[in-house]
Amino acid sequence: NPTPTPEPLLGVTWTPVTGSQISYLNIDKSLSMATDLVKARVDFWEKLHESYDSYVNMVETVIVRVAQGSVRGQKVTTEAGATYYSFHAIPYAKPPVGPLRFKAPQPAAPWEGIRDALKEGNVAPQTGVFQDKSYYGDEDCLFINVFTPKLPVRTTDVLKPVMVHIHGGAFCLGSGNSQMLGPGLMMNTGEVVLVTMNYRLGALGFLSTGDKVVPGNNGLKDQVLALRWVQQNIAQFGGDPGNVTIGGISAGGGSVHLQVVSPMSKGLFHRAIAQSGSAFCPWAAEDPAIARSKAFRLGEALGCKTSDSKELVEFLMKVPAQQLTEGIEKTLMEEEKHPLPLFFLPVIEKEKHKEEVFLPDRPTDLIRKGKFSKVPLIIGVTSKEGKLIMPDLVEHTSWYNSLTDNWEPLLTVNLKLPKGTEQIKEIGRKIQEFYFSNKAVSKETWPQLLDVYGDILFNIWAYRAAKEQQSKSSAPVYLYQFSHEQKAAHLLPAGVTDISIPGASHGADLAYFFETALTDIFPPLDEEGVTVSSKLLKMWINFSKTGNPTPEPDSLLGVTWSPVTKTELHYLNIDKELTMHKDLMKENMDFWDKVLASWE
Repeated sequence: NPTPTPEPLLGVTWTPVTGSQISYLNIDKSLSMATDLVKARVDFWEKLHESYDSYVNMVETVIVRVAQGSVRGQKVTTEAGATYYSFHAIPYAKPPVGPLRFKAPQPAAPWEGIRDALKEGNVAPQTGVFQDKSYYGDEDCLFINVFTPKLPVRTTDVLKPVMVHIHGGAFCLGSGNSQMLGPGLMMNTGEVVLVTMNYRLGALGFLSTGDKVVPGNNGLKDQVLALRWVQQNIAQFGGDPGNVTIGGISAGGGSVHLQVVSPMSKGLFHRAIAQSGSAFCPWAAEDPAIARSKAFRLGEALGCKTSDSKELVEFLMKVPAQQLTEGIEKTLMEEEKHPLPLFFLPVIEKEKHKEEVFLPDRPTDLIRKGKFSKVPLIIGVTSKEGKLIMPDLVEHTSWYNSLTDNWEPLLTVNLKLPKGTEQIKEIGRKIQEFYFSNKAVSKETWPQLLDVYGDILFNIWAYRAAKEQQSKSSAPVYLYQFSHEQKAAHLLPAGVTDISIPGASHGADLAYFFETALTDIFPPLDEEGVTVSSKLLKMWINFSKTGNPTPEPDSLLGVTWSPVTKTELHYLNIDKELTMHKDLMKENMDFWDKVLASWE
């Protein structure tokens, strides 16, 4: 209360606004109370606003007919002056609520009339990880967004390549909305139709009982249904259903590569780009026994201790989405909290069930058996993926320092190795020697710790996926390392200014493809960054058109990107200049080849 007691200096009691009276304080030489602030002007604007039925009448709108009904989008202009048409929050599935919770998605029901596609849709229920940790989202979240530089006028119009971007966020946060994935940079090119989507996250998207009750992977099955929607409808927006590229970063990259190995996705896309994520990552394909134990741990944390899948699911069906989402925090063991909670994840569907199976086997085995979509693939990592752990490392330094004496917590959570074995201790000793030269984990050796995490979470698996897929596919595999560095505020938490670890962080490449409102994590690109962005967009769009990122000599790019071969592990280093190299992170990859050979 600004005036809790009578005060000679103030000479006024400031009364708050009520339902019936808009009181306000006028602050001048003397303080005085009044009512109805600038009433005449407010009344004028209220009446003016009422005279418009909706926001629709204030923008140039367009109507497109899709299989389910008509949608109204709008004409938009980018900051660079390019025009495009945007369509937000088109339903591609029935709301996964009530009896449809924990079920595979069902196609959206048709609607009558014209549905507005002018505003962003609900995001999937989630809590923030890097920033605000409060809950937000809604279970009714299965929406797709389409951005196109040109709508078809005649049936003879040439259709444009389609880029479908699957958002990242550890399968527990993020969305396809433009706060994270603003379409302006891609729309400036005028060369592709861009599609983004929301899919279910966390327990609602990835909980599995490890059996036919809830087989799991509903978030990935959402993605499949969105890709089917694209096949059915994208031509109406000027996109070519016969030329679809799927792409994503982090869990989005893992999702893309999982779509490549899934039998459900065959024929739904023609090229794939997996950035900082691979189906080979241990976090991209959980053993069903581990997934099952996590589901029952969540149930117990929320008040249902049982070993019966049906009983557990009947209980969880009644739990509000917010409690389900926030309950994961109560379920985590200490080692599962670091560097961020990778709890409910994609799972191998070993037990037969009536629904379509998304992931019938380990991704490595599916690739080795040749059971995958043999499409051109771009796959790669950033030069310092391990910077992802920096916020948690600064906040929980003592936990990380304790790894010196016991690497088991890191290896069991991130490599899914069994606890308490002599083998896991031996791997720990080898890590200590190879990365740290037997020095302790400390601020001095943080760069080495970041390399351990970068390798275990991302680098090993991109390298292995490139080699394995190339050996079983006639389609080319292009490997890269993204090395261009912009200062990113989230890597240095408040008050920390004395750490300088060079290299491009995990996820840093996002800002070169999309405009994002999260400028504290992804600061605006500087002049050099804009040039790197234009090169990346050129190569990714070339790839979406032809399956080759450098199909012909190009003065902007100044390089020909050679694919991986049976004998040469070529990769493109993406920095201020683009340069070709061989044998990505060779010493580290050789180390892990030996370590994993003994484990496998």
